[in-house]
Amino acid sequence: MKRAAYALVNLAHLKNNLAAIRNVAKQSKITAVVKADAYGHGMLQVCNALNDADEFSVAYVNEAMELRDSGIQKPLLALQGFRTEDDLKNAIEQNIQLVIHDHEQVKILKTIKSPTLKICIKIDTGMHRLGFDATEVPVVLEQLQNSISSASKISLMTHLACADELENDTTLEQLKKFDAIASKFDFEQSIANSAGILAWPQSHRDWVRPGLMLYGINPIESVTTVDELELRAVMSLHAPLISIKTCKKGEKIGYGGDFCCPKDMLIGIIAIGYADGYPRHLKSAPNVSLGTKLVPILGRISMDMIAVDLTGIDTKVGDIAELWGEAISVTDVAQHAETISYELLCAAGNAVIKKYIQ
Repeated sequence: MKRAAYALVNLAHLKNNLAAIRNVAKQSKITAVVKADAYGHGMLQVCNALNDADEFSVAYVNEAMELRDSGIQKPLLALQGFRTEDDLKNAIEQNIQLVIHDHEQVKILKTIKSPTLKICIKIDTGMHRLGFDATEVPVVLEQLQNSISSASKISLMTHLACADELENDTTLEQLKKFDAIASKFDFEQSIANSAGILAWPQSHRDWVRPGLMLYGINPIESVTTVDELELRAVMSLHAPLISIKTCKKGEKIGYGGDFCCPKDMLIGIIAIGYADGYPRHLKSAPNVSLGTKLVPILGRISMDMIAVDLTGIDTKVGDIAELWGEAISVTDVAQHAETISYELLCAAGNAVIKKYIQ
């Protein structure tokens, strides 16, 4: 089903952003995070474009299997590891690295005879989501080494909970907890997410795991600007202008009549709405871009239409509006909706047709 709205995914910008990340974390290898269909950008297309990445990270084994079935041969890491014995067998067969974070996974490993595996043990240093307590790591390692062959590769990782909060001591506490146990072993280490890459250079270990940065978004704008980082927005969201009409002073626009025209106004209707991933629950009205002008949204977001103020704007039916991308930051739209850019990218990327440009 083709809807009027569409997303442009700029693969040249994607490659640029990977290079920019490598310039910040010069001593680390990069596992490019492509879970959730590459944050809505298209997992396979993103992987095919990122030839310079050292590895790709997904959430689930079945995502990794999809990439293998599509011809992706680079190292793959499943961040949630395996859930079943079948998952484990598939990962072994397809040479997929697995995160181990739960004792149930260790039990399943014992059912497989001496598999040669790439395993990343996740340590919970304060996120309290997935991972073993640091005190459990020696026991887990002993159990794993009794279950897998000596040829297996083991590494250690943790995830930063508050890396985008520069005044928060949580990151330093997490690093201290991680180092207290990791320093006892000669294993590769992985800590930094996008915010860690930018703000906490001490978290740059053997591997870094950029997600949001890959797609051209600075997770901590107080550290440095997107332009200074040379990051470029990879996704831009577009839709056509389908109607132009004049509304009189006092007339109300849209569901609930939330917006009342303070004067005679030229109103445009753009064919996009919450069915296309554009946020309905805006707390304040962001702009959209038409030509070289920014125009405000008026009234509520409908399922597949929004109204904008075209007063004084030279435009016509059929012109294409940009909802975010080059002229308008998705981060700005997210702030108006009191959400995060991750949610908007995933929602729009999964709702509209994607067009790829080199």
